Amino acid sequence: MKYNIMTVANENYKDFLKLFVNSLFENVDFNNLEKVFVYDTGLSKETINYINVFPKIELVQTGMSIESREIHDEGWAKNTYSKTVFLKEVLEKYRTPTFMIDSDCIFLQNFENLIDYSKDLVACDRNREGFSKHIGSFFGALNVNNSIEFLDKWILNIKKLQKQGNLKHCESPALSITLKENNYDFQEVQEMIVSAVFPDETSRIIHLKSDYYAKTVLERLSLPHATQFTKRYL
Repeated sequence: MKYNIMTVANENYKDFLKLFVNSLFENVDFNNLEKVFVYDTGLSKETINYINVFPKIELVQTGMSIESREIHDEGWAKNTYSKTVFLKEVLEKYRTPTFMIDSDCIFLQNFENLIDYSKDLVACDRNREGFSKHIGSFFGALNVNNSIEFLDKWILNIKKLQKQGNLKHCESPALSITLKENNYDFQEVQEMIVSAVFPDETSRIIHLKSDYYAKTVLERLSLPHATQFTKRYL
């Protein structure tokens, strides 16, 4: 099945983006991969030139220039909460199944053979008690029409949570809420497989997620399971 990948990055995430594209094109069989859409929310010319060397990359200018210097600051929120809007744009324009994957991810091997393309959607299941059953770092929009409809509802729920003002994180809780409120036919793939914070032998994609143990970009790039990739690609 032909598919696209979509991600969002600014200059603060340039090193993550370099790991993302290098690992993708080294470790994933991309015969069925049509395009990788990188939504530019403030990349430098140098980083743009670097990324454009890779095949199948399509850099999308957003007119946004966002900086994020601290964990979960305003810049982080703007980047994160724009992802669903950009994914909807890709689906409407290209009408092709598309995977939204955070730019602070590293590809270890193919994930495509895990996907059930008969479903409407693919959600990453982390089942974090008391917070959110799903995480938005890996999401697959498979049935284009149903996915566009779902994204409208997800975006609305993100906005509702933002208005409450009592959550630093809105994207993932809103995803779980939207899945629970509706009857879409969706596949769940475990976080350890497609968004592994501490990967094991089953992991296909590593997620260098910010958390209490790694708040800065440098700390996240210095995690033990990331250093082999930073040495190789950076």
